[in-house]
Amino acid sequence: MALHPWADRPSEARDRLRTLLSRHYRLEQYDLFFAPSLHVARILLSQLFLRQEQARNQTRYATHFPVTELNVLPAVPLMAGNINFVAHIELPYGRVRPLHLCQQQGVVDVSESFASVLHEEVINHARLFVARLDRHADLPGGLVLVALRTADFSTLVRSELRLFEQGLPLDTPVLAALARSKEQGWRPYNQASVEAISLSLPLPIASGHQAGLPFASFALSRAQLASLAPASDVELWPQQSYLLVRASQRGGGRKQTNLTPQIGRRVQTLFNTGGKSEKAR
Repeated sequence: MALHPWADRPSEARDRLRTLLSRHYRLEQYDLFFAPSLHVARILLSQLFLRQEQARNQTRYATHFPVTELNVLPAVPLMAGNINFVAHIELPYGRVRPLHLCQQQGVVDVSESFASVLHEEVINHARLFVARLDRHADLPGGLVLVALRTADFSTLVRSELRLFEQGLPLDTPVLAALARSKEQGWRPYNQASVEAISLSLPLPIASGHQAGLPFASFALSRAQLASLAPASDVELWPQQSYLLVRASQRGGGRKQTNLTPQIGRRVQTLFNTGGKSEKAR
């Protein structure tokens, strides 16, 4: 097997992927970092901002600030040393939370909106976000993007995070992402959108997701859910009694493609066949 051209230069491979993502996803205003999972990203950010808050508190104490000043919340909310990740899009209900409210509660997780029809909102308003790159960016799994708006975070914070990143085992997913980006069929965005859907079926059902998202979600009875089976584009949420059907249309991110009729037919097929059919094309 031929070696990847950057296999022996991992730092160069990461920088090349940073440049590629910045160009395709218009992230020039952000400093980009990688983690192998959302869990690891949460640990890194929690430790980073806990250290920053401790340093701020020590500085306040050393300069004889009032004790009440020590209780001022940091720019990124911490709870017992842990950062809360707040989903921009609440699954399975398909509700879009305002970004400013997400950022008041913690770090916004834009895995369901990055590289989708909501991408513009993310890059225009998010100060700090994390995103899985295997959802809408269609890059291999095992890679999470951490993006800090450069103007909003100090050089010290970003330098410490870069040091943390360098100690992570990221060579394989980074090289896989670079290889995927060179494939002829790769398109950086999922430009699918789905409006409201109402179907008669054996019993009437209607979608409850916010119109324009790249999926449709339906509140179903336990009996209806039990008659279905998951598939590559179908997620069953039994605890919440919801069905989620994803839509995908690869493109360049400059337009939206309304896939409402296709998703409606897909849901109809699910109930006609008990969810065992192949993904609709």
